[in-house]
Amino acid sequence: MKLFDLLTRGAALAPDKDAVVHGDKKITYRELLLKTNVLAQYLEKLNLAPGSRVAVLFENSLEYIISFFTVTRAGYVVVPLDTSLRPDKFRFILDDCEAKILFIQTKFTRYLPEIISEKSSLELVISDRALDLSKYRLKSEKLSDIIDQSDFKPSFEELIEGIDAVAPLDNLTHKTLPSCPTELAAIFYTSGSTGTSKGVMLSHLNLVSNTVATVEYLNLTDKDSIMVILPFYYIYGNSLLLTHVQVGGCLVIDNRFAFPQVILETMMKEKVTGFSGVPSNFMILLNNANFCSEKLPALRYLTQAGGAMAPKIIQNVIDVFPGKEIYIMYGQTEAAPRVTWLPPEELKDHISSIGIPVPGVTVLLTGDDGREVAPGEIGEITVVGDNVMLGYWHQPDEESQVLKDGKLYTGDLARRDEKGYLYVVSRKKEIIKVGGNRVSAKEIEERILENEKVLETAVVGVSDDILGEAIKAVVVLKEGCAATEEEIQNHIGARLARHKIPKHVIFTNALPKYPSGKVKKQELSKTI
Repeated sequence: MKLFDLLTRGAALAPDKDAVVHGDKKITYRELLLKTNVLAQYLEKLNLAPGSRVAVLFENSLEYIISFFTVTRAGYVVVPLDTSLRPDKFRFILDDCEAKILFIQTKFTRYLPEIISEKSSLELVISDRALDLSKYRLKSEKLSDIIDQSDFKPSFEELIEGIDAVAPLDNLTHKTLPSCPTELAAIFYTSGSTGTSKGVMLSHLNLVSNTVATVEYLNLTDKDSIMVILPFYYIYGNSLLLTHVQVGGCLVIDNRFAFPQVILETMMKEKVTGFSGVPSNFMILLNNANFCSEKLPALRYLTQAGGAMAPKIIQNVIDVFPGKEIYIMYGQTEAAPRVTWLPPEELKDHISSIGIPVPGVTVLLTGDDGREVAPGEIGEITVVGDNVMLGYWHQPDEESQVLKDGKLYTGDLARRDEKGYLYVVSRKKEIIKVGGNRVSAKEIEERILENEKVLETAVVGVSDDILGEAIKAVVVLKEGCAATEEEIQNHIGARLARHKIPKHVIFTNALPKYPSGKVKKQELSKTI
């Protein structure tokens, strides 16, 4: 079973149901399957070497989804590009993965002079509008022209024939999952903690097995629809795409999260059953008085991942959305991405926990010697399973630090209670060493968020001549609220040991974030 089989399965289950809704644009599974197969045949006729890399530079859209699945159908490797990057970063990734084809949205074509380097391996650019790239000696095609002008007109019935044998329509779980190839399917570039782009290599087995397991614990069906605010190039957003396609669910796209009221209106209009976000997304929603369960009767569940969410914020989500299933999840791009999940019925009793391993995944907590630690002791989250990446593209040294004997060492420190629930303590790289004391940034952030005036915060370590490292807290206050550095320090001092009080408290209007919603902590560490 390969990645494209997820789409074929979804189309066989719900052929005439909307697969994607984006504003006034819609496409059914029948149409989506036909378009991707036609486009894939065009790519196949180019006779590129199997496994050639094809990059996709589109915002969330029908075109992105068509491009993504087309590449996998043609037998090539898809490389989703972060649309927020600078042109030099695009150039680095395209050169690094030696991309042969670039799918690009018209709004990004202005970057082409900076994207295309002298050593570029690009041979073809496909866009949503006609382009003249003769000066770059590049062939260009319009996406819709390829599809509309093709002589290849397959029947839908022909395309779904035999899919049940490949991807069972009645009962696809991690236990009934057919054999999946370990060949490379996608490369997701992630900046990581160092800022250096690393190409995470994920196989068909990695992505399909994790998708099936996630569908299993979320109980997704073709009756589900998800509000998509997370970018598809981000592994969490990609998971939303794959899981809903697998079951024939609907993806409702809205790229305007900067306007929460607009998102609420879209959710109500489309009667979505699911909402997924990172902690900052939930903080923004909670700060909007219009968001409440009563206005979203169709909403069945919410999922949160992409970093730890403070217990106070989780409790606020529970209060605002009573009766809804709330899933707290943990993962990494290197794990395709899901590692653990917390069953909603256990949330109130384990509100600080990241839960238990997803089906088919084993989680070990290991000490510095590589051995498992005892329950209650702190160890590094180490992952074993079909979801563990193949490695980092062209970065064997980085790869050797996190992949050892088939195990993924995540860099996150956690403990396991006697019932088997896992609790993240901190990232190894987010331990601040203050005068010989090891301090968790996460612990301080959680305490600061208990202050009713605080909307969000991020805590980092900064160089200090006396202490070695000092604690710096960057705080965003709720609208209409005021606070002083001393007030925040006293708030922490009343709850934590003296050495955990931030030496520096900086107030700002907004934290710097990636489009995924994650905070750019590197930027916060640069200045006092």
